[in-house]
Amino acid sequence: MTIRRIDLSSLEAQRAWDARAVDAPGGDVHQGSAWLAYRASLGREAIALEIDDAPLGILLNRAPLFGLPKGHAPRGPIVPWGATLAQAVAVAERIDRAATWLGAEYGLVSLDADPWLPAGEATEAALRKAGLQKSDEIFPSQHTMVLRASATGTSDADLFEGITKSTRQRIALAERAGFVAERITHLTPAPERTALWAKVQILLEATAQRKSFALGSSAAMIHWWDQLVATERAEILAVRGAADALIAFIVILRHGERITTDASGDDPIARKETPGALALLRWTAIKIAVGERRITDLGGVDIAGHRDVPVEGDAMHGLYAHKASFGATWAPMAGAHRIVLRPRALALRSLLGRARGGR
Repeated sequence: MTIRRIDLSSLEAQRAWDARAVDAPGGDVHQGSAWLAYRASLGREAIALEIDDAPLGILLNRAPLFGLPKGHAPRGPIVPWGATLAQAVAVAERIDRAATWLGAEYGLVSLDADPWLPAGEATEAALRKAGLQKSDEIFPSQHTMVLRASATGTSDADLFEGITKSTRQRIALAERAGFVAERITHLTPAPERTALWAKVQILLEATAQRKSFALGSSAAMIHWWDQLVATERAEILAVRGAADALIAFIVILRHGERITTDASGDDPIARKETPGALALLRWTAIKIAVGERRITDLGGVDIAGHRDVPVEGDAMHGLYAHKASFGATWAPMAGAHRIVLRPRALALRSLLGRARGGR
């Protein structure tokens, strides 16, 4: 049993890493070389490890002046969708070994990990046995909503019939308005992608402001998305209106067994006048997943402080109902867990963070 650091400085090494960390069953773009580079550009230290021939990407965050590095492994180690208990145990043990190694090599104080494991007492027991306890989520949502039928050979027609009548009507309304779901892929010339990304950024930032959620560096995120598009691991789905105006967009990710809808935005005026553009795009994402025999992962609707299925009256109930209208079902996931190597150092780090007004 071995642990070694992988040098991802060459294009060849990046391709080999991504074939295992992104494209293989259980893979995720948040374990890919482009994500590690993206986060490194924002001040994290990216480390690519190989543990018994399995890839694991980790990001270190050092406190100013004092160091005291904390680590997190987003969506890793990779594990196939619907992991068995034996796989969950193996993942927990791998996290424990990675944390111990990082503690010895880098003085790590704690490691947060979010492998894509299904929720359940058996999973929690395996994580606890390895010294991992539930922690704050790395991503906004812990759980997700999925349409598994898109991976089973079910036809477009049958899936469309499974969509609620009101959502089918919205899709039809968008089509009658002349809206077309456009796919921007690796075959789209780079200048055209760049022009569209500029419009996506405007809608994305407006959506973030309207819905009061933290966005971070939209320019850096768009650069990451475009790298994924160039390597066929992402697409932009877009609806345009008059004078080439961007009405709505969805970024989809292609990894492991899934097509995932990552980010979306739309023009609120166009939505009021002609609702249905985003519904048309989500239906397009489902059809892409059907064509590739992948699970459609429509993303989460839970938020900090409310990790249960949203009910009527909750802030996220509308989004939950919208995704459920396509036939997507709630998939509870184990979420992020932390292993603490140096409790006193972690406490000091937290104290310093509060003194600076951060985490």
